[in-house]
Amino acid sequence: MIREAAIELGAARSTNSKLIPDGGEDCVATPDWLAKAIVAHFMPCGRILEPCRGGGAFLRAFPKNCECGSCEIQKGRDFLEAKGHWDWIVTNPPCSQFRQFLVKSMEVADNVVFLSLANAWFVRARQEDIRQAGFGLVELFDVPMPKAPWPQFGMTLAAAWLRRGSFASGLGVGGSA
Repeated sequence: MIREAAIELGAARSTNSKLIPDGGEDCVATPDWLAKAIVAHFMPCGRILEPCRGGGAFLRAFPKNCECGSCEIQKGRDFLEAKGHWDWIVTNPPCSQFRQFLVKSMEVADNVVFLSLANAWFVRARQEDIRQAGFGLVELFDVPMPKAPWPQFGMTLAAAWLRRGSFASGLGVGGSA
């Protein structure tokens, strides 16, 4: 966790090319089954944005009666430049830009769900960003690690839900999908 924070803050370089490759090419497509499990668990509604569309698994999983949109930098739509407000952000953000995506997500949405390693939420700088933005970590939903070609880590994968104004909600840990 310390090394991950140092990499994020620019004080160190990654030696693990699978987690944060040089050049930021860390696009890892979410499988459809996992996107469906995450959406079914959190039940986002209203205006929903997927900032890292990739193969579109989250878009396919979103409720049909909601207003859903997406960004994908490789298709010319950079989330970090997006304007507007959404009820929910649901995504699998790039590890190399995790903090930037988190800060932007909290600027433009009231609920944020990120698929990430569970320990990613316990970096002090991220916790401070969350507090300063007026958000709280509501729940970590433990999900199974997809098989290769997904990078295989010895850490827990989770979908984390942050909500604006949830200062005293504490941390809930959900079961596996």
